[in-house]
Amino acid sequence: MRYPSLEAFYAGDHRRRSSRERDVGLFWRGRGGATYRAAWVQTTGELYVLEHGRPSYRGGTVRVLGTYTAREVEEAFAGWRDECGRRRSLDWLLDRAQSSSASWPAAAGAARFGSGSTSSKPARRTPSRRTGLVGA
Repeated sequence: MRYPSLEAFYAGDHRRRSSRERDVGLFWRGRGGATYRAAWVQTTGELYVLEHGRPSYRGGTVRVLGTYTAREVEEAFAGWRDECGRRRSLDWLLDRAQSSSASWPAAAGAARFGSGSTSSKPARRTPSRRTGLVGA
């Protein structure tokens, strides 16, 4: 799922605004020099990335990568502290989100931020598998 701003993301589900969040990296580096913050929302289980910038919009776009338990975030994204901040580190994060996804269409794997993809299908986790949206 994609949102035009952090404010729009919070407005999309009232539980997000009051939930605790766990940072999963504050300076992911994408293609073309863009930077991102990744965070996990405890109440909804959503892992999202927020593009830095555009203060008049309270930040840039938000993309939900998937829905995870706290343990799944730790397992699927183990090593993120070593990767975050490196050149094109966002690719690492998105690849991990994709590899933890058992049901997202294969075509979504080719999509990256800034690719012009218009998919807005949210990723959901079922009890038997984890799913994630990879930059689409």
